[in-house]
Amino acid sequence: MSPSMIVFIFLKLFMVEIQSSFGDISHSMVAFVQYSECSAFQTPPVNTGEYQVRTKTGCARICSKDSACVAYSVSGALCRTHDEMFQTGECYSGGWKHYTIRKRCTNDGNKCKCYGGYVGDDCERLMIDCSEGVASGHYDGEEGLFFIHPTLSTEPFRVWCRMSWGGNTYIQRHTNSTDFNRSWQDYRDGFGDPAQDFWLGNDKISYIVNGRLHRLQFDLSDVTSSFRQRIYTQFQIDSGNKYSFSYASSWGSANSINNAGDCLGELQGQPFSTYDADHDDSPQNCAQEHHSGFWFKACTSCNPNGVWSETPDGKRSGIPEEMFWTPYIGSNLLSGCEMFVTAE
Repeated sequence: MSPSMIVFIFLKLFMVEIQSSFGDISHSMVAFVQYSECSAFQTPPVNTGEYQVRTKTGCARICSKDSACVAYSVSGALCRTHDEMFQTGECYSGGWKHYTIRKRCTNDGNKCKCYGGYVGDDCERLMIDCSEGVASGHYDGEEGLFFIHPTLSTEPFRVWCRMSWGGNTYIQRHTNSTDFNRSWQDYRDGFGDPAQDFWLGNDKISYIVNGRLHRLQFDLSDVTSSFRQRIYTQFQIDSGNKYSFSYASSWGSANSINNAGDCLGELQGQPFSTYDADHDDSPQNCAQEHHSGFWFKACTSCNPNGVWSETPDGKRSGIPEEMFWTPYIGSNLLSGCEMFVTAE
């Protein structure tokens, strides 16, 4: 066999493989991106149809002709088409090969409806925070877990978002007996369940609030009111200085029954403390005393990460480790706290 014939056969086989993976390029079929499999099985998005095909190229052709299809899966001769794209950071397995269409949204003038934290005309990237999700127009009123990728972070991570009121990225929730008396590393990396009680992690919080201006809001619950709140503008965390924090101004509700009062004013510039990393100004270990991690000084008039408790009369028992927020709330028992940031 001549060298030219060998080269011809090689190129022909190469093109067959390319067509098998991405579709027939000569017919301008849209390109698909394969998502790798992993051991942890998670079901694919809801499928819009099942078909028998000879190759994955045939499945790609079916998806390309359906304006609702943005992804497909192949297992042997079985083809499934989907109206939702596969997400970065998720695991998909179960003997299927999964593909997401690239640049689907602008085909034939279709407008994308992104999900899971993706934004852009083609849902081509993750939002930097929940506020961008609201501003993108893809999310309106939803609340739940979404992926974000702040500009300062090397990788995406999941957060609890409320896609209203400007888009709220939650960094803490403490509404039951979850133990918040954790180590420096736990508070640095985050712990708990973002769908329930959790601390997002000081590294992650700093990535969010240092990438652009955010305000921090505390929503607090006690026995006398559905909620009390306090807001701190231009909130930032210095990750290179033991997570010390700063803010520009603070305000609360004009209605005193909903105003929690200022608890961070006296702590401005303080580094973060935990029982194994004492950075407060007190001769005692405030984090150890209050059984929580927080910004302490000598020690503090608020302990939103303290021990959650109940009393018959709804009043504080007076022990230093319980949850409390003294301004305005006084001796009333603090029954819950949520912290979130919103882009300014």
